Amino acid sequence: MSLRRLLSAAVSGNLRRSLSTATSSHPPWAIIDYTSSVDQSSSAPTPCFRPLEPPAVSTISASAHLLNPRERPAPGSNVVQLLGGEVRAASGDGHLLLSYCDLRAEAPCTSWDLCKDVETQRFVCNPLSGQMLRLPDIGGSRRTLPESLHSHMGILTQAGGGRRHGRGPPDRFAVADLVSQGGTLLRFLSDEGKWNRVVMGIRRRSMPPRNMSLNQETVAFGGRLWWVDLTLGVISVDPFRDTPEIFCTLLPSRSVLPARAPTETGDFSKDEETAKYMREVAKYRRVGVSEGRLRYAELTPGGPFLLSSFALDDEGRAWTLEQQVELRKVLADGGYPVQHNSAAPQIAVLDPLNACAVHLKVGEHVVVVDIHKGNVIRASRLQDDYFSLVPCVLPPWLGTSRIPTTGKKDDMEAQDDLVICL
Repeated sequence: MSLRRLLSAAVSGNLRRSLSTATSSHPPWAIIDYTSSVDQSSSAPTPCFRPLEPPAVSTISASAHLLNPRERPAPGSNVVQLLGGEVRAASGDGHLLLSYCDLRAEAPCTSWDLCKDVETQRFVCNPLSGQMLRLPDIGGSRRTLPESLHSHMGILTQAGGGRRHGRGPPDRFAVADLVSQGGTLLRFLSDEGKWNRVVMGIRRRSMPPRNMSLNQETVAFGGRLWWVDLTLGVISVDPFRDTPEIFCTLLPSRSVLPARAPTETGDFSKDEETAKYMREVAKYRRVGVSEGRLRYAELTPGGPFLLSSFALDDEGRAWTLEQQVELRKVLADGGYPVQHNSAAPQIAVLDPLNACAVHLKVGEHVVVVDIHKGNVIRASRLQDDYFSLVPCVLPPWLGTSRIPTTGKKDDMEAQDDLVICL
């Protein structure tokens, strides 16, 4: 199955030009903290988005009342309650998929105890308008969790009468996750207003050679959602199709890492060891969209810190090495030397508007390197120790647009006040 027709329309500089020349009160794109905090003391009617010019990190938070959590534990109770959220993914036009959890356990407790009693809610959010759309509970219960590949839901939009690459506000959106090791797609379509499970139309040659362990947020590109295993490759699906099909693309051959030994069911120590390994790999590798193409960046953490950038071809089958630079000298010349006893630089995000710009975490700074010219462009001091960062484009029309729905109030709940917290 060829992806040329699906991807060719996305390979253009139109997005870059329209965003970079727009006159607006917000930056053309933002680097958003993956963690979304919950403010139990606030009564704000919408989530609070603080957009900052990259490489500074933007944040989004929500008032507890928007989430309708369970009652707080009684004073003097030994029950511990934690409320927290995550930016699970971003669409190609600035809509965010947010997930919030209400966790409870009896003190003293461990992280595993907090996994036993958890309620989850999911929202689609327009960060600039402040509109927040609550998705229905999966299976009718907040306690129902998808048996996914570590639950990496993605969000994809369509604009212009259903055309994949229409400009302007979207007409519909899909939220989807892979379950049953990729054999089934759990999806929510905005024009249907409900969750359903769709069996994949699978072609053997399009399946990955082994089970994937996803360790990056899902990427929206070319009318498809792309799930990322940074040790192996990417698999993509069009969630709007009646019978979606998986398409697999492995990373460049030298970047494919050996499979980890399978863990025994219930062996938490082995599971945590594997999770730690996947988090470590994610520090030095990244898949993202930049200048209308899907790209893969990789950093060799030792020696000269070799940074390589690859672009996926129009067929969606192979990666082409486009640019490469040795970072140690570049960072030293730019005023951010890495000492031999210091942690190696890490890849933070790829710039969606500039394929030459790679954002790196270097010590306490996010440093932007022009991989083509081999120099430091700019930098910003980190305000926190971020777990992960998500790039999100902010089109000029986003602040005045509405999230598409079925129009049936029983299906989804939306906050109608359009307020931005700056």
